Amino acid sequence: MPPMSGDQHMGAISVAAAADVDDRYFCGTALRRGVKVSDQSWQKIVDSEKKYDKDINANWVPNGKGEKRWLINWFTPIYVVGFIFGLLVLRKTNTAISAVQYVRSCQCQVSQEALENSGDFHHLLTMLDSIDKPPAIMMLNQYALKMTNNFLCNTAQMPGVHERLVFVTLDKVASDVMKKEWPHVKQFYWPTPCLYKRFSFAEGAYQVIYLLRANLAASLVRYGRSFWMMQQDTFWRENLFELNLESGGNFDLLFDQIGDSTDSQRAEWVNGANFYVRANNRTLEFFQSMASKLAHWYTPDMAIMIHQCHTWGNQSNCNFMPHRIAHSWEWMYTAQKNPPYIMQLDCETDAGSKLDQLAKFGFRFTQDDGRTCNQAAVEQARQRMNMGTVDVRRAMLSWGRFQFIVYWYITDFLLWLPIVGQLIKPYLPLVGFCIMITF
Repeated sequence: MPPMSGDQHMGAISVAAAADVDDRYFCGTALRRGVKVSDQSWQKIVDSEKKYDKDINANWVPNGKGEKRWLINWFTPIYVVGFIFGLLVLRKTNTAISAVQYVRSCQCQVSQEALENSGDFHHLLTMLDSIDKPPAIMMLNQYALKMTNNFLCNTAQMPGVHERLVFVTLDKVASDVMKKEWPHVKQFYWPTPCLYKRFSFAEGAYQVIYLLRANLAASLVRYGRSFWMMQQDTFWRENLFELNLESGGNFDLLFDQIGDSTDSQRAEWVNGANFYVRANNRTLEFFQSMASKLAHWYTPDMAIMIHQCHTWGNQSNCNFMPHRIAHSWEWMYTAQKNPPYIMQLDCETDAGSKLDQLAKFGFRFTQDDGRTCNQAAVEQARQRMNMGTVDVRRAMLSWGRFQFIVYWYITDFLLWLPIVGQLIKPYLPLVGFCIMITF
């Protein structure tokens, strides 16, 4: 190949001069003024330069100031989402491990052996025998006192309700306050250091209190006592005890349920807030198995109840209260027809803000001091439910409620799937803690 002509050579020099550089690098090859380059080599250099510029320009663009900035391509959001998802998985894994370790370290404080070897437990049995109807057991530490006052004010005018309540007080503060402010309400004092602190949804202490509830249920059943297990974050529109549900029906366990009707995909999924237990060998095995799983699994207690009710068959003999009797907070987001007797209002993952959120819906029944009852507020809430005028717009959508709503939409879709839905129905709730984002 003949050398580049003078005109071509001067043209090349002009290109470099126009760029106002003395040395021009093309993919590592220097072209200096006065250096002769063959046509073939020149073409290779130009092609390499074009490819280099194309690769560079794909990711870098001018910012208008003579500089260049990185161009975000369509892969970048995928990388960011993947990185965040990975961090959440690591965080949830750490939370789960910490929670299970905490439960294991606290087992001795809430075990069936500890309960049944205690003189206080046998005093509890004597106390229960003095109640002519099946008692209602509730758990209480000092951080749930305001919610407890709210519930007791809600039910204060309902005949026979307070007489059947037994609070398991878990610290001295809760015990002393109950003795002072509600001296006629019975309590079983079981100090539990692992439950002295404030805790929220899906934490280790949260699991411990439900492990205690399961062990207490098993111990009561072993000693032949039937009972209600209830929670204070429930609004009683009417007196549930007047229905005398425990005296009839072919069941061993009578549960509340989630979903908004019998047609819901989640119908006959245990809610686990308010339920009745008949003492027999089947219910003893039910709660012993449940306690064993709670001690080793990172999963909600209601998920274990759902799993056992749907997989044990007649061995568990579970039945469910109709939605017109017991409903969850989801009722407020329906057409608000057929108001239930009781409605559980557990739609928050942060226990500390729960009562404040309920107040926005009109379900706060104490004065500003958190102790004095406001009976007018109870009547107003009852009237709003009767008329179907509970205003959900008054409360901004909290993070906890948003998660539950999204979770239920996804769950309903999965359960709707032909064949697959029925196969996963007994097992899906077991991953509930794992997919909830808690802080």
